[in-house]
Amino acid sequence: MVLSAVLLLAAFAILTGTVLAGVVTGLDMAIHEWFLGLRDETLTTVAVVITHAGGSAVMWMLALVACAGLLWRGRRRDAALVAGVGAAAAVLVPVSKELIGRARPPLDDRLVAVDSPAFPSGHSAGSTAVIGVLAVLCCLRFRHRVAARMTVVLAAVFAGLVGLSRVYLGAHWATDVLAGWSLGVLLVLLGVLIHRRAGRSASPGDSVSADSAAARPHAETASAA
Repeated sequence: MVLSAVLLLAAFAILTGTVLAGVVTGLDMAIHEWFLGLRDETLTTVAVVITHAGGSAVMWMLALVACAGLLWRGRRRDAALVAGVGAAAAVLVPVSKELIGRARPPLDDRLVAVDSPAFPSGHSAGSTAVIGVLAVLCCLRFRHRVAARMTVVLAAVFAGLVGLSRVYLGAHWATDVLAGWSLGVLLVLLGVLIHRRAGRSASPGDSVSADSAAARPHAETASAA
């Protein structure tokens, strides 16, 4: 997992460097024009729905509801994980946008209103971070590998569609979205690493493992009966 985080950090750094150097401008424009050729009324409606579903308002609401539910169940470390990953995305994305200052696609090509710099895509980073960390917590609860894998696949599909919708709607270049995905997954991995380290010294009752530990006495009692 540490190696994966390092590779994602390197990928984000490389994407940032190529964008600042203007190396990928031609590729971004070619992809942008290809998406322009795909536009029709039905696809546009679907893309708008998806892009709003992956927006900051929905993601923040989802994260807050998840945190409230986790706190209510006594899973404080899990709630801190969700809050930490979401907050990190909320801070790092706008800071990166202002530092890099990349212009968005031409105004006439945009189907949604946007006014901040382009790189990285906030929708892509935010949806990947929030949905990703919730998927991780769900996987820790599932006993069957199939359910865990399906959760990861669904999370990846959702984040992928959100990113593609941003390119389709002319709100971002493709490399903005790639950087957003990379940053989102990186934040999830870093959050999980910190969560695991904290779990080694935390009292039982703060996390998923605590629920399992609490269930053992009941299981043993039932077996004895």
